[in-house]
Amino acid sequence: MRPSSRPVLVLAVLLGGLLAPATAATASDSGSTAACTAEDVVVVVEPASLGGEPDVRCATGLDTDAVAQDALVAAGHDLVETSGSTPFVCRVDGRPGPDEERCGASLSGSGYWAFLIADEGGDWTFAQTGLREQRVQPGQFVALRYQLLADGEDVPVQTRPTVETRERTPRATQVEEHDALRPSGVETAVTVALALVLLAVVAGIVVVARRRRP
Repeated sequence: MRPSSRPVLVLAVLLGGLLAPATAATASDSGSTAACTAEDVVVVVEPASLGGEPDVRCATGLDTDAVAQDALVAAGHDLVETSGSTPFVCRVDGRPGPDEERCGASLSGSGYWAFLIADEGGDWTFAQTGLREQRVQPGQFVALRYQLLADGEDVPVQTRPTVETRERTPRATQVEEHDALRPSGVETAVTVALALVLLAVVAGIVVVARRRRP
């Protein structure tokens, strides 16, 4: 190998080390999406009159003593409760907003989040206790549907608690599971900057080597 080719080899090795994490993260993108299993809990949020389609998610990895609140949080929902001695869920994922519901000591808006549960293949029924007390079992369905007071006590959950619904509900994909491996914008910028510095250094070495060549 000629002396002048060594700096180029060094640059290739160094750049390969810098770019390897991004390549590994990209490789995980090809993973397939797995469906929610009978060991998981299917979580349904229906905004109804607040606007928007039903949101169906899979709560995985719950403990044996998990309650409905655990399932909703595990599924990625943000819950806000009233501050009274008996807390009620007053806001789910930012809805209804403060202009519709103050979320004070008690509910103050024109509606409420109705809490229902169901076994797979069964019917939706009102939970007998609150989100913090209602135990959930693998394979069960949990629903929060926004119900206007003017619409009465019949809460028509649109999402059916069936095996078909569960099988259409995806778990997290491999891409989501490996997001921590994906370089951020800052990391990418640093990698590019380091590569440019290394390129300049190697170019200088090559120039010096050529000047010293007899």
